[in-house]
Amino acid sequence: MKIQSECSKHMVEHTFEKVFPFGPEKMEKVWKALNKRETFCAGQPFPYQVEFETGLSTGDFHEGELNIHHGPLLSVHGAIGKITNDYRDLTYFYGSYVLSFRLVRPTRLEFFHEGENLRVRLTSYVRPWFKGIWDKGNQFFWKFFDRTVL
Repeated sequence: MKIQSECSKHMVEHTFEKVFPFGPEKMEKVWKALNKRETFCAGQPFPYQVEFETGLSTGDFHEGELNIHHGPLLSVHGAIGKITNDYRDLTYFYGSYVLSFRLVRPTRLEFFHEGENLRVRLTSYVRPWFKGIWDKGNQFFWKFFDRTVL
């Protein structure tokens, strides 16, 4: 079953990556937190919300589990992909968007456990003229991730 389109001729594929150096002790805590529902369900500012099709808001993720992060100007729905000791994947479905379906279509969010570091990769389809704005927005958004993940 197809869950995502090819990149539209009006868009380009954009990949944002950031590495967070956590150190050995904190990295293990961060990695455990990234694989739990409550990390993403608790503390979402109103009116944003993360929901899982199971109805559960706590416990470990399971491969294939459906979820949605939604709120004003945001609807990113997908399925948890592969989960290993050093990798976690979230594939977004066709129709997911940030701001507008015409501007930004996230396709995949990946986390890599690399020793004492965490690498985040967000892949999206973006209008070419919006690419710089999207990149700057991600730099700002992910700037606080290392302080809020625990």
